Amino acid sequence: MVRIRFCSYDDEINGYYVLATQASVRSLRGGIFEVTQPRLALLDQNGIKYEVIAPTEAALNDAQAVRNPLTVKL
Repeated sequence: MVRIRFCSYDDEINGYYVLATQASVRSLRGGIFEVTQPRLALLDQNGIKYEVIAPTEAALNDAQAVRNPLTVKL
């Protein structure tokens, strides 16, 4: 999975539409989207501008926090 951010509001609307209708896309907070690497070609074919965002340690910790909730001792 690759994380991307669109360069403008119009690119975000059009890019999300293209990805949602022709592929799968996951929307994250902060205007960040996750797609598979081959799906970036769809955006390129439609002239939609985006930037690839490198994964950060904070993002990985957020995902781990959701997937591994605290256990409660009863």
